Amino acid sequence: MVFADGFAGAVKEPGRAVHRPSGLAVGPDGTLYISDDQRGRIWRVTYRGAASAAVAAAAVPSTRSDNSGPDAAVPPEGIHPDAGAQAAGALPTPAGTTAEEVALGGRIYRGQIASAPCAGCHGTDGKGSPLGPDLTSGQWIWGDGSLAAITHTIAVGVPRPKKYGAPMPPMGGAQLSQSELSAVAAYVWALGHRSGG
Repeated sequence: MVFADGFAGAVKEPGRAVHRPSGLAVGPDGTLYISDDQRGRIWRVTYRGAASAAVAAAAVPSTRSDNSGPDAAVPPEGIHPDAGAQAAGALPTPAGTTAEEVALGGRIYRGQIASAPCAGCHGTDGKGSPLGPDLTSGQWIWGDGSLAAITHTIAVGVPRPKKYGAPMPPMGGAQLSQSELSAVAAYVWALGHRSGG
């Protein structure tokens, strides 16, 4: 059941949404407080109506066929069929890697593997947000944009960002194996070296 929707506005990309609910608290009287980390606002949601009114919850089918367990939860608004999709053929492959490694890096980047939070700061499309830079522009804040420089930046993190208020912990805060680090670095390289990107 969708309780509240429409916060994002017309653009659903987290970094460019009008509002981005990020936390929820319930007051002692049942009032809901929803924090908005895009605009720095706290929404207060109250119920107006008869205290004895029955609330009927309609079952809303999931938009994902693999929503079989708690780890596969779907947001209430569902998942757009193209969410997080990058055309595989549109991404270049850095020297010494494979297209499969870049694809694995994309899954890691989107948090589907190793719970990596990359997309939370850099956006699911890599175009940045108030928390992290655009990875698709081909302009690099740290390093020269080489695969080695990107790998190093991800591995050691960014404790003192030049242009953003929040630091990036080593490995983005995830527990990445060496092969996962290599894959996500290849994906980030591909985002920044895509023709026209």
